[in-house]
Amino acid sequence: MKKIVVGGLEGKMGSFLVEAIKAEEDIELVAGVSEVEQLDGEIPIYNDIQKVLDEVEFDVYVDFTVYQFAKMASEVMLKAGKAIVIGTTGFNKEDLDYLKTIAKENGGKGVIAPNFSIGAILVNKFTEICSHYFDNFEIVEYHHVNKKDQPSGTATYIANTLDCALKRKLTSTHVHSVRMPGVLAKHQVLVSDEYQTLELIHQSNSRHSFEKGIILAIRKVSELDELVYGLQHLLD
Repeated sequence: MKKIVVGGLEGKMGSFLVEAIKAEEDIELVAGVSEVEQLDGEIPIYNDIQKVLDEVEFDVYVDFTVYQFAKMASEVMLKAGKAIVIGTTGFNKEDLDYLKTIAKENGGKGVIAPNFSIGAILVNKFTEICSHYFDNFEIVEYHHVNKKDQPSGTATYIANTLDCALKRKLTSTHVHSVRMPGVLAKHQVLVSDEYQTLELIHQSNSRHSFEKGIILAIRKVSELDELVYGLQHLLD
């Protein structure tokens, strides 16, 4: 039985994850982390990451909070040699390099992923394939009005993948951000040359689109021996 702690337990993704975990026989939610401590409920909720480490026996820390808290929690967990699954976005290259070093020095492991939807990971892969045949790309990302980071972590990830594949050094792929009510998440990659246009689109219509990837990450993160960025590192 894989025991997990969820940071952001009372947020939208955290609350969704509670219900998703109930359907899994090999995963058990043993504690949560939120702003207000409530230790007397069915699932104890802490407001102190160090207290979680001191008092709770668990295998994986899962985080869907905000960037600053997630960065701090990741560092604390990795220094303790724990496995982490981070869905909070906003991490930059400097953050990732630092956390990878912390993980290596302390035996920590984990995955930080800008998107847990299998479809979004495939769009990134297909975009990389397109880079062998095309030079012109534009990325448009659409999210709900409460999305804090702009552009989204997924769009930035796709752009970085393209820039590396195209060996761009001085320029980068354009990312256009749209924030609208009634939208959850949509990523569109526009590809063209003088004679044709190709569109790659992934749209999440429900948070259930992330469920399979999150559960997969929880199950497989212990097989890693380092901290990686992107769910594709856990796909067969």
